[in-house]
Amino acid sequence: MTTHSPVALHDRQAIDAVVTHHPNSFRSGVARFNQILADRLGVPLLSLFDGTFVSSRRPLLSFKVSEMSHQERAVLGAVLERNRWKAELFLHDWHGTDLEKDLVARAARVWCGNHQVLEDVQPLHHDVRLAFSPGLMLDQRRYQPAEITVFSFGMAQKVRTDMFGRLKLLLDKSGKSYAAYVSAANHETASMGDAELVFTEMLKVFGPTRLYFLGNLSDVAIYNQLVSTTFFAAFFDGGVRANNGSVAAAMDHGAVVITNLDAHSPPHYQHMRTVIDIEQATSLPSDLLTLRRLSLAAMQASDAQSWDRLVDLVCRPSAQSATAS
Repeated sequence: MTTHSPVALHDRQAIDAVVTHHPNSFRSGVARFNQILADRLGVPLLSLFDGTFVSSRRPLLSFKVSEMSHQERAVLGAVLERNRWKAELFLHDWHGTDLEKDLVARAARVWCGNHQVLEDVQPLHHDVRLAFSPGLMLDQRRYQPAEITVFSFGMAQKVRTDMFGRLKLLLDKSGKSYAAYVSAANHETASMGDAELVFTEMLKVFGPTRLYFLGNLSDVAIYNQLVSTTFFAAFFDGGVRANNGSVAAAMDHGAVVITNLDAHSPPHYQHMRTVIDIEQATSLPSDLLTLRRLSLAAMQASDAQSWDRLVDLVCRPSAQSATAS
């Protein structure tokens, strides 16, 4: 096999747009690749399905056909039939489908993301070149030391920016340095569809220098955040409920919880006894004794909502059954 050296993508013939399948860079590595590439090329990043890219003179089509639904493949096929421009093509993988072969046949030039794709595609086109993917890390800051840290997770689709704004005012009032560590959700299988919304909303509150967005976190990552943070913050429509698992997890591991209470919150969630109610707080506790007292009280209160208590509850015989026996 002929040895190829990777060719830099700036060796191009007037690429005027990068066309992506997934527009959300929080959801797809290819989408993030496309976002960075479009920025570096100085061209717009366009969606494959919004119709805007067909007016491009020489777009770079960059996506995985293997990630498309049957309906999306049909739409792409129809777009190819209607438009006869010569696009450039970046192949991130290759499965040899008829649609992929059609894309290659119509391309002015084909970029292959790795050697395996190059070997498979080279016989199908006169201008096939080896490319690659650089690292995709956009945020390369080191965590800066802070006197107060705030951690939050599990906010997908329910970001209470008003209450986080109030929390920021209390943090500012403390006169101490602080940082906010935010995750959209937990568990490796959780959807990242709402991650961009969470990031955007929290960025408005805390700004780019104090906010560290952590994406989705596993249980072990969340545990390590909970046992090291100064405060855990979570706010809800109405108030915290007995089935808000994020708050239960935080209290179970001794985190000092800042949340919002109402008449339907668990009765053992009490301001400055077991939790901090953001709507009652006029300042944040800073002395170690108060923080430790709240931490211990949180763990004691969580005993009322432990797994053992729940199992006992659901296995307890009903009054009618007990009478019958």
